[in-house]
Amino acid sequence: MKIRKEEELEKFIRENKDEFNSYNPEPDHSQLFLSKLFRKFKEVISIVPYLVRVGIATILIFIISFAIWRLFLSPPLTRVSLKYWKAEHNYKFRIHRNTRLTYKYITNPEEKAEFGSELQQFDASFEELKKQLQENPSEENIAGLLRFYKDKLLSLEEKIQKYRNRNIPNKK
Repeated sequence: MKIRKEEELEKFIRENKDEFNSYNPEPDHSQLFLSKLFRKFKEVISIVPYLVRVGIATILIFIISFAIWRLFLSPPLTRVSLKYWKAEHNYKFRIHRNTRLTYKYITNPEEKAEFGSELQQFDASFEELKKQLQENPSEENIAGLLRFYKDKLLSLEEKIQKYRNRNIPNKK
């Protein structure tokens, strides 16, 4: 099926056939026609080399970024053990959450002050254990710090239960 414009063009040519025969084309008409035809079908440039360059640049940037992070920005104790770092991160998150909950349930200002001083003692012993671990990253020091986190977490959970139960009125 022909396109409508093609049909109109054929109709125009048939109607004006005599005029086409009376005028001869210019001498450089074929060269002009061929140059326009070549311009129409330009050489197709492949995108693959550019994509390869972009891929290589991306990989290099990733490797350099990872190396910079690993050497300069990573948490210092990941060099001891990545497993330890993950466990420490988990304990810190849970301790922080339980500390906020405990403060939420404490209503007496004296108890808040007592709890604050207890947290300061925990922080002082934590700093001491952390220094020992950085000086000597042995299994005993890692286990000691993880035990400290576990004990602190258990004591915070006990305090949460104590203050929560005290704040709940007896329903009998």
